[in-house]
Amino acid sequence: MIRQPATTFALRLILPGLGAVLLLGGCAKGVDNEAVANNASVPAHAEAIEDTDSVAAPDNVGAALPTDEWVGRWTGPEGLFLDIQPAPDGKPGHYALANKDNLDREATYSGLADGATIRFVRDGRDLAIRPGTGAETGFKYLADKQDCLIVKPGEEGYCR
Repeated sequence: MIRQPATTFALRLILPGLGAVLLLGGCAKGVDNEAVANNASVPAHAEAIEDTDSVAAPDNVGAALPTDEWVGRWTGPEGLFLDIQPAPDGKPGHYALANKDNLDREATYSGLADGATIRFVRDGRDLAIRPGTGAETGFKYLADKQDCLIVKPGEEGYCR
């Protein structure tokens, strides 16, 4: 066996590590002066453009509407129900309504908040859902309830 000098042995250990450091150092990101020049043409502020197609929103944008509290299922007598959900488009004040208003019909409607009511069209008639009591529904089954929604006073209502 031939003995190598200690310096040769040390160089064999150090040289590969030193080469790796030099290679990685070459991959470091340099300064890009072109990017600075490109930013010079960007204005310091963005222009606010009014969206004329949007519904006029009050100053407290994002505030919950009173009708948002009605989301969920409301029950009537004999299996009748009104189910209110936010509309799939996600627009505030727009609702998807599933309604079984009589024993023979179950359908879906689009609803729109209008103050403290939700308006929708059924059978060509403009109807409004409003809060009320069980007595206002016209059903003896719901008479003792206090948290109710009325569609047709004395004829159609749903409670929780």
